[in-house]
Amino acid sequence: MSIEIRNISKRFGNFVALDNINLDIPTGELVALLGPSGCGKTTLLRIIAGMETPDGGDVLFSGAEATHLHARERQVGFVFQHYALFRHMTVFENVAFGLRVKPRKERPSDAEIRRRVMELLGLVQLDWLADRYPSQLSGGQRQRIALARALAVEPKVLLLDEPFGALDTKVRKELRRWLRRLHDDMHISSVFVTHDQEEALEVADRVVVMNHGRIEQIGSPDEVYSAPASPFVYQFLGNVNVFHSRVHGGFAEVERGEQPEKATAFVRPHDIDIALQSIDSGMPASVLHVHPIGPVVRVELQHEAEIVEVELSRERHEALQLAPGRQVWFRPRQMRVFGAGEQPRSTPEKQAFLF
Repeated sequence: MSIEIRNISKRFGNFVALDNINLDIPTGELVALLGPSGCGKTTLLRIIAGMETPDGGDVLFSGAEATHLHARERQVGFVFQHYALFRHMTVFENVAFGLRVKPRKERPSDAEIRRRVMELLGLVQLDWLADRYPSQLSGGQRQRIALARALAVEPKVLLLDEPFGALDTKVRKELRRWLRRLHDDMHISSVFVTHDQEEALEVADRVVVMNHGRIEQIGSPDEVYSAPASPFVYQFLGNVNVFHSRVHGGFAEVERGEQPEKATAFVRPHDIDIALQSIDSGMPASVLHVHPIGPVVRVELQHEAEIVEVELSRERHEALQLAPGRQVWFRPRQMRVFGAGEQPRSTPEKQAFLF
C-alpha cells in the first residue's frame, strides 16, 4: 500500500512539530525518518498510524483518504521502541493478541490463529520460545516478538518507532540486517524512525532527513550522504570538517582575501590526503593526535587556529608513520561549498583550497 503525505502540519501549543510536510512512499518501500530529537519524525509516524491527528493536511493510503480514519481501520502494524509486550502473556499469546481481539466475524479460528502465530514465530526465528514469557527473553528477542505481533494482523503498512533504540550496539547491528532481509521477503510498505545515521543508511531504500519540523532532504542512502542538500544534512550524516570561507568562481578561499560571496566549505575526513612533503594546493599542519580505530586511523591536525580531522586506512598510516608533532601537508580530494543561500557547489580535486 502506498502512503501519501500532503501538507501535513502539527503544533503542540506554541511548538511547531511539523510544518507543511509532503512525502510519497511507494508500495513496498522501506523508508527511514532520520533526524535529531524533536525534529518531528515520531509525530509524523504517529500521524500515519492514526495515533495523532494533524492540524492540517491529508494522509492517503493507496490514493484513498485516511486522515480521519481510526487507527484500527488503517491496517497498520506498529512496533514501539520498548516492545510494549504483555508481561503476563506467553510469547505465543502476545503474538496472537491482535487476532483474538478482532470482531467475531473477522476473527480466525483457534486452529488458524495457531497456524499463523507459529508461522510468524518461525519467520522471526523464535518458534522455540512460544511458551516463554517476555521476562525470560533478551532485548533482541523481545523486539522480534513485538515485530511478529505487529505482523500477525497482516497489516498493509508497518511502522517502527526507534525499534532498536533500547538495544546494545552488537544486537542493533544484527537486528537491522535481519529487518532488511525480512522486508525483502515480505515487501510490505515500511516506515521506521531513527536518530542513528548508520542505521538509516544501512537499512532503508530511501532516507527522509528532518529538522525543526521540516524535511531537509529525501533520497537514497548514497544520495543523502554523498550529495547533501544543506549544511544541516552534511553535518548530521557522519563526521565533517567545516571551514568558513568566501567563494569566488570555482575556488574556495577560507579566511583570506576579499571575495564577493560568503560561504562555508565542508570536507569529510576520509576525503583528505596527507603528505610528508609539500604538495600542490596543500596546506602545512602538525599532527596533534593519532587514534587507531579498528581498520581506520583517525588523525587530528593543527593548521593555524583550525583543528582538522583526517581518516586514513591502516595501510596508508603505516606508510606515513605519523606521530604527534610531525609536520605534514594536507589537501582535500573533494569538498562541498554552500553559499549564503545554502545552494551546494561541488569542487573537484584540481581546484585550489586555500586557508
